Amino acid sequence: MIKSINSNKLKSAVVFIFLFLTVSLNAQEQTVNQFNSWWYYSGTYKMNNKWTGNLLYSWSRHNFVRDWQISKLGISANRSLSNNFGIGGSYEWAIIFPYGELPVPEKRREHRFLERVYFRDKINKIAVGSTFEVEQYFSNSDFLHRVRVRIGFKFPLITTKEGQQVLGMSFFEQAFIDIENGAPSFGQNRYYGGFDIRINKSFTLALGYLNQYIIIRPQLIENDHTLMVGIFHNVDLSKLFEIKNK
Repeated sequence: MIKSINSNKLKSAVVFIFLFLTVSLNAQEQTVNQFNSWWYYSGTYKMNNKWTGNLLYSWSRHNFVRDWQISKLGISANRSLSNNFGIGGSYEWAIIFPYGELPVPEKRREHRFLERVYFRDKINKIAVGSTFEVEQYFSNSDFLHRVRVRIGFKFPLITTKEGQQVLGMSFFEQAFIDIENGAPSFGQNRYYGGFDIRINKSFTLALGYLNQYIIIRPQLIENDHTLMVGIFHNVDLSKLFEIKNK
């Protein structure tokens, strides 16, 4: 079993590195660098040992905090199938505003539907995870498809005597692959590095840097340098659901 898990991780890592290098090594003539900030709340609500729900709101700004970039509200549900594997689905409602040097023609609304499979494991003190998502979304009057592939890991820096994390670090990389007329093409790549600061048993403050590499069209790239500030909120509702089920 251990050999199987390690093999799957290796395959995921190789595929993801290939995707990243393909994007990174693709020569571009013009790159526009911009500076943004994303502020978000992510609540995870445990229903029982199998089911969790999630609520996300992201408030994204351009020119640090001066101009609107994206407003996004998302809800999701996930079901664990084993200690390492699970499935889930999400709905996101997003408003994208014209911003920066390469703005969209007009403000647009998107309705996004995502289906996912995810893998989780732990190697010593390092938590490793990967997610594969298929997305369908309506952007104004257009109906579009894309795939999201993400791999990441996190580990503690400072812990209490009882082993609880006080300060940790998180890293991830995520590739977006657009599907048009059945043909895949790279849409964007993201990588993130930051700190996880435990406030109490329910709340964690995340503070880090995100690079968002967006292919507007061939030979025209938007490269966003983004400050990420988020609150992760974990709520255990399993006892409440046990009472209701009695």
